[in-house]
Amino acid sequence: MKTFYELGTLPKVGDLIMRHTPTELDDNVFMVTSIVGDTYYISKADHCLHVRYLEHWYSPLGQDTQ
Repeated sequence: MKTFYELGTLPKVGDLIMRHTPTELDDNVFMVTSIVGDTYYISKADHCLHVRYLEHWYSPLGQDTQ
């Protein structure tokens, strides 16, 4: 799976994103709920991601089927 950085794109509000390195702590799939400047807010309660972190550690969901 390629990261957003490797693809040269960024998600939009409503897109599903997947953590590039899975953990057992949660399902590793999140929806982008809003974007404010360089900060992406996701469906995990009170959680946000800076654009640089998102680019390198997250991938679009369903990439392997496109």
